[in-house]
Amino acid sequence: MPRATLRASNVAAMALGEGMVPRSEGEAERSRGTPPAFLVEDDVMMLRLLSEVTASNGLDPTAFTRLSSARSELRRRVPALLVVDDDLPDGRGADLVRELRANPRTRGVRVIFCTGAPSSRCRELERMAPVVHKPFSIDEFERALHAASR
Repeated sequence: MPRATLRASNVAAMALGEGMVPRSEGEAERSRGTPPAFLVEDDVMMLRLLSEVTASNGLDPTAFTRLSSARSELRRRVPALLVVDDDLPDGRGADLVRELRANPRTRGVRVIFCTGAPSSRCRELERMAPVVHKPFSIDEFERALHAASR
């Protein structure tokens, strides 16, 4: 499987808070036919890791650093999977998941939370979707990806 990579320009775009990591035409061409995954995480290094692992597990990651950018893209495309942090600069990932569940068009999107939230908050999130607690190993995240694909 091709591994997702983030070029310096993409990392710069994320660091500037533009929200969505742009894709090259080559990346878009390689991803045709691969199930899309939306990744919403404000930590650039974590987003890079999530992108690489998600791509190596057969999904086509689209990375966002802001909920607002993910919401905008959700109006255009519905992913097979959403990986979302709960604590983001422009809101809570849980709010986005509630919106997905309330909309018949997006109700079936599989979700994984990746968060460093306190255990009390994680228990709340676990009622909505599986939670991978930061820090986590790549193996742990891959197990969550495989479980979500069942």
